[in-house]
Amino acid sequence: MKPIRNRSRHGFSTALGLLGAAVLACTAGCVMEDFNDIGETLFAKSPIEAARDALDPYNPDLRREGVVLLANAPFGGVEAYLKMYRDYVENDPDPLVRAAAITALARHGDSKDAMLIAPYLSQQVEKNETVRWYAALALQRLHNSEVISVLEKSIRDSEENGEVRASVCVALGQYPEDRVVQMLFFALDANELSVNTEAAESLWMLTGQKFGLDRVTWQTWYSSAIANGTAFKDQREYFFPTYSRDSSWWEYAAFWLDMSWEKPGTPTGKRSRDERRTWEETPSPEALEREEATVELEKVDNTP
Repeated sequence: MKPIRNRSRHGFSTALGLLGAAVLACTAGCVMEDFNDIGETLFAKSPIEAARDALDPYNPDLRREGVVLLANAPFGGVEAYLKMYRDYVENDPDPLVRAAAITALARHGDSKDAMLIAPYLSQQVEKNETVRWYAALALQRLHNSEVISVLEKSIRDSEENGEVRASVCVALGQYPEDRVVQMLFFALDANELSVNTEAAESLWMLTGQKFGLDRVTWQTWYSSAIANGTAFKDQREYFFPTYSRDSSWWEYAAFWLDMSWEKPGTPTGKRSRDERRTWEETPSPEALEREEATVELEKVDNTP
């Protein structure tokens, strides 16, 4: 289930997410048997249990849940987890695990990770539309001008889903370059209204001007402004948007998660990664559990 995006880029609320709550059903003949199983799953998972789930080689649902739980934890950006996220982006065969890892890496990675994620915008590389959509969302949060050419290919791909291309338009709003403006002009003529409106919003972000969906007016103004060197003098500050969804029951059960909703922020690459650190700097019971979970990952990583 996709998160629901608030329409204004200045009033987004809530943290990243990938997973809806599981729907459980059983017949009268198996109620007592299944009730015991359900009761066991309702106990809160500890960080080390989430780490073990994230490493499960046989169950992609557990891997996905484990990645989401770790990525939303205050300590989700420790190096052992970053290594796992990057490995899953490149190598996990399950598309939803890849999507979860992309989202985790967008939250905790650095600008170089934009280059790892960018290829998954291409239909030639990634056949799963959901993964491509999450790659577009990730590139809203990671600033790296080297991905602009990849974003352009996605914008100009008439076979691409409109939601993916609309999200690419949002990502382009952080790059004050002529080639980016030309891409957004192209997007103003797309068949999908969502692409048109996000292109217009990013043009406003880049230039401070509001000409809506009127491409002719935009081009007339821009031709004069670029010639005078004033096209970007009124650029607005870009903040990546955040997305809303309902929390899953297993997220509520995991007491160690950071359940405070995320606010729009400056993309990594425009600020140092140190400014984004959210895990504890002083020992605490939660920190000790995090260390145990990290050791669990490192054990697997060092297995011959």
